[in-house]
Amino acid sequence: MTTDTQQTPTIDEARVEAFVGQMITDIAGAASTVMTVLGDRLGLFRAMTGAGGVTAEKLAAQTGLHPRLVTEWLRQQAVSGYVTVEGDTFELPMEHALVLSVLDSPAYLVAAGEIIAGHYLSLDQLEGAFRGNGGLPYEEVPGCTHHGIERYFRTAYVNHLAQTWFPAVPGLVGKLESGARVADVGCGHGFATLLIGNTWPAGTVTGFDNHEPAIATARARAIEAGSPANVSFQVADSAEIARYGQFDVVVFFDALHDLGDPAAALKSAYDSLAPGGIVVAVEPWSADDFTTTIGMPITRIGYASSTALCTPGSLAQPGAYGLGTAGGPAKRLELLAGAGFANPILAADTGFNLVVSATKQ
Repeated sequence: MTTDTQQTPTIDEARVEAFVGQMITDIAGAASTVMTVLGDRLGLFRAMTGAGGVTAEKLAAQTGLHPRLVTEWLRQQAVSGYVTVEGDTFELPMEHALVLSVLDSPAYLVAAGEIIAGHYLSLDQLEGAFRGNGGLPYEEVPGCTHHGIERYFRTAYVNHLAQTWFPAVPGLVGKLESGARVADVGCGHGFATLLIGNTWPAGTVTGFDNHEPAIATARARAIEAGSPANVSFQVADSAEIARYGQFDVVVFFDALHDLGDPAAALKSAYDSLAPGGIVVAVEPWSADDFTTTIGMPITRIGYASSTALCTPGSLAQPGAYGLGTAGGPAKRLELLAGAGFANPILAADTGFNLVVSATKQ
């Protein structure tokens, strides 16, 4: 029974059917991501790279893995379109290997699966954050997330930092070539810090992060790289870098949105910069009006990571700003202006990253 103010909803069966198809596609993608992470961890993609066609038995023998499970994994990869199959022989096309197994390929994306795996492993804590104060401290996030982030962003650093991002910022490359003092805030495991130090050896680079395990890893990475004399790492809050001296350049690589108080961090960057110094923030791509990005894979991933990792991570810190992974360049430029920088600009929009910068007058 219905009243005069109630109406029986009209169901569009075609719309239901279309959405069921969308959900099945998404769930299939999530299931395939699990298999992708397995293939990456077990070295299956690496073993298949350049090997031509292989049988399950040969691949299992080569990798020392259980042949029955390798068979099922290969079949899953084949029905997903990741590998090709002819008879009982499977092959990883080189075009797919560039995405799955060739380190430093500009298309290398496999590490993103580790980040997604971390989201699943964090589900209980994330549910608690939703029901509580919103915070999920980074130290409670599983290790696969941290290592996945390092590997995932490495691709962009290797292929875009010196080639695209920094040349887009007025005056930046010249400063680096002449021996700039650089602060890398929120440096994580320090890959970008070491890359800057190696690319522009005339300068010095200090990586800062408040996560002690991350700095320990960064220092280990520096030793592996030959302990470059122009690179160092410090455990420090982003709002405290001015205590460590004056810098010519301050950079935030995929870190500004993670901070509990990005406004305070940018003010500290301003205070630590010499006159004419440059601040640069590289952020994941997004648009000011999120509705213009509906259905785009890059923003679907971005808002998922923002919900599962970056925003709760920020809310767990002093300041609890919760900037979010996405949200567009306008808010970033507003934060730069609020810190005292007079000329914030969107220096580059690559479709994958946003590069915002400003100069201290």
